[in-house]
Amino acid sequence: MKIISNRTIIILKMRYLQIFFSKNMLRLQKNIVLFFVFILLSVGALGNEIFQKANDAYNQKNYTESIVLYEKLTEQGYKDATVYYNLGNAYFKNNQLAKSILNYERALRLNPDNEDIKHNLAFANQQTIDKIDIQSELFIKTWVWVVRDLFSVKMWSVFSILLVGIGCGCIVLMIIIAILRWRMTLFVLVCVAFVFAVISFIFANLQKNNILREDEAIIMDKIVTVKSTPDASGKNLFTVHEGIKVQITDKAGNWVEIRFTDGNKGWITKAAVEVL
Repeated sequence: MKIISNRTIIILKMRYLQIFFSKNMLRLQKNIVLFFVFILLSVGALGNEIFQKANDAYNQKNYTESIVLYEKLTEQGYKDATVYYNLGNAYFKNNQLAKSILNYERALRLNPDNEDIKHNLAFANQQTIDKIDIQSELFIKTWVWVVRDLFSVKMWSVFSILLVGIGCGCIVLMIIIAILRWRMTLFVLVCVAFVFAVISFIFANLQKNNILREDEAIIMDKIVTVKSTPDASGKNLFTVHEGIKVQITDKAGNWVEIRFTDGNKGWITKAAVEVL
């Protein structure tokens, strides 16, 4: 009869414990994954339910109710162009011009090539009292912004990834193919693909930065007096009305310095504007 040593018994026990904990850890990991999948599906289902109720309220011309529901979605983190677009429509129908322009602008940031958003925003801007000229900019700068807004961040990113993939595929073919003429053609394709991949990446980054910027705002008050200094006793420069898009260039306490598209500047209270 063979006697098992204490050392062997300890090793066997440790091996058993290792197998036991490995199986249980695997089961625990599966349960955690399933839990988070359940949470995500539940949140998504809840969001879809609220979105549908908001749409139904809008179709029934209950614009106040639809606004409450769409705003609830944005508060829950649904930063989606469709939600902002529908919210802008609901505010417009509810005669809240500044809020409608604000949400159309937010929708356009997320989906800059959407013609419906562009059309409704342009129509809403026509309803504003003040018609402010747009100061001309350098051609190259205007051209860059136009190209940037051709596609969303997602589309520019997709283009960049696809072009990198094409470039890598051409490199593989260069290694396989022995014919010099074809290898030269593939080399050119690799260079072109990677150049355009870099360009797509740059425009994706520009679009992302545009979405995240916090220096653009909409004037929300019906009428605002623009001051020369960040003080109630400052000189009155001029008055503007709701719905005007401005750029925030400075802050001082409860005041913000704003710049209009025609180049004029001045100070107004922070509460008079809402950042995009």
